[in-house]
Amino acid sequence: MVLLVAGMAFAACESMGWPFLTGSLQNQIQLRTGHTLRLQAPGDKGVAPPLALHFWGGIRLQSPWLEIGAPAWSAAPYLLSATDFDVHLRYSDVWQAYRGQPLAVQAMSAGSVTAYLERMADGRTSWQLPASDTVTPMPHVQSMAVHTGQLHYSDVPLAVIMDAQLLLNNGVLQANAKGRFRQDAFTLTVSSTGTLPWEQASAKGTPAAVKLAASVGLARLEFDGTAQDFVHLNGLDGALRVQGPSLAAIGAPLGLTLPTTLNFQANGRIQRSGAQWTLALQQAQIGASRLYGDFVFDTALKPPRLGGTLKGALLKLVDLAPAVGVTTNRANVANGAKVLPGRAFDLAALRAMNADVLIAIDQLDTNARFLESVRPISTHLQLTDGLLTLTDIDARTAQGHLGGTIALDGQSNSARWVAALNWDGVRLQSWIHQQRAAGLPPYVSGRLRGHAMLQGTGRSTAEILATLHGDMGATVEQGTVSHLLVEAAGLDVAESLGVYLQGDRALVLTCAMADIGVTAGVLRPRLLVLDTKDSTIWVDGTLSLASEKLDLRLVVAPKDFSVLTLRSPIHVLGSFAQPSVQLEKGPLGVKLGASLLLGVINPLAALLPLVDAGNAQAARASAARCIESLHGHQVVRRRTD
Repeated sequence: MVLLVAGMAFAACESMGWPFLTGSLQNQIQLRTGHTLRLQAPGDKGVAPPLALHFWGGIRLQSPWLEIGAPAWSAAPYLLSATDFDVHLRYSDVWQAYRGQPLAVQAMSAGSVTAYLERMADGRTSWQLPASDTVTPMPHVQSMAVHTGQLHYSDVPLAVIMDAQLLLNNGVLQANAKGRFRQDAFTLTVSSTGTLPWEQASAKGTPAAVKLAASVGLARLEFDGTAQDFVHLNGLDGALRVQGPSLAAIGAPLGLTLPTTLNFQANGRIQRSGAQWTLALQQAQIGASRLYGDFVFDTALKPPRLGGTLKGALLKLVDLAPAVGVTTNRANVANGAKVLPGRAFDLAALRAMNADVLIAIDQLDTNARFLESVRPISTHLQLTDGLLTLTDIDARTAQGHLGGTIALDGQSNSARWVAALNWDGVRLQSWIHQQRAAGLPPYVSGRLRGHAMLQGTGRSTAEILATLHGDMGATVEQGTVSHLLVEAAGLDVAESLGVYLQGDRALVLTCAMADIGVTAGVLRPRLLVLDTKDSTIWVDGTLSLASEKLDLRLVVAPKDFSVLTLRSPIHVLGSFAQPSVQLEKGPLGVKLGASLLLGVINPLAALLPLVDAGNAQAARASAARCIESLHGHQVVRRRTD
């Protein structure tokens, strides 16, 4: 009998919605959440709160109107306002929430919802419970329906401000949002064509079709696929298309450290499982470069880590020029401005993540019109706590090889750059583009071998080059040089004319060597000599990377007799932006002056000052020095090989 009465009383209360518990429930919610709860719309004073409670099979709350107040520190009018509100809770989920787990809401629906969500710089959130010492996770709503919704979201740590319009009906979502991310405006549209899951654990979610289109600044992103946990972007699997003015513009919203490049677009397949993002990049276009690869980005690691492989048919260095501060605008160069890139590196970005990527490119175009491209090149890129290294460099060009390592240490405010490179077997006749008529020898031939050991510090490419120190060296083995080129360099008119009429021929290089020291950004040849049986050519002077000034002197010492020669040292002066080639005026002026005076006496006598008996002694001295240095270099090389 007692059970019957109790059952009837329970049924009656269920049908009425337990009105006598409304006030107590309202007080308990306000006490536990720290947020005020209003159940009467403005203007409905004196009307009983129309909140209905039901406990059969779970907890159900229904109200035609409710408003949850914002915390005291917030300037928002409220946290959430809803009409025709209906929420279902399982007892097991309420118990787990009581024990400190995030609250799981079985189902929630409303005619209209407006929410103001905020997260402050100190970590406070507008949805945080007052008794909690940590940020309270937002409830996980497993099924939601909203006829119309508005979301106003402000996140100071993420630098995001957003306003969104939402429509949820039977799990199908339509959303349009706009706002600002950091300094850039963004827009976002999302639609689902099936029941959209809201589970946090991807294993519980049923994949639903999702389409997303977003823009941040000039960057664009499109996704067409499925998701298992849309709120947390978990269980994504679908086609991805991105484009923007630079790789860096694409990486910044995703928390990726990518280089600054020319315009970029790519498509592929993206997947996410937990903390891991996987990207199968089918095609990427950076300027004129064509790349592809497979990558895994693990956000569970601190800092996050990018791994994978990058491959491609073509990579043009000019497309990566902005990464080192190079500008494609040549207007300033024409006005005499410095040409070395001076834009500061983003060293903080190097410390934002780690990376381990294998790179293999079929063709590397160095943007040098007169030089052969590198085909192929491979290297191992590693980024660890701000230290960027390229190791195991293996580059091939003109049947030769280049290898070594390059490192950029960005762990402090000033980067340290170190390069240890060596090259061998580069065929000059193939490496340097030399267009000559059929039957004529190349201007220069032979196998080039050399090395570079350099290091510098600075906050930009220009600063590093201005502090550069180390040494560079190169030799040419089994080489030849055009006879016409040698005579033209020596301003030997008669010899040049004779070679031109008889036909050019290749002079064997008995020695060809460059030994260059680098100190404080100034390159100074310790020895730079080309020696043939006809003449010896050497270069001295300086080339300053700090001031971008040229002061080089080229001297040709003939070993034979010649008439009608204006032989005089050649100077290369000026700046990198505006170089100039000049003849040394002293010797040339004496020759021309004497020729003019003697021509007054006898026209034939005018030729006497232009006769050159050669300077065999100076030529032999330079050749001997070159051969001695070359022999010493070969001995050292045999010891190290």
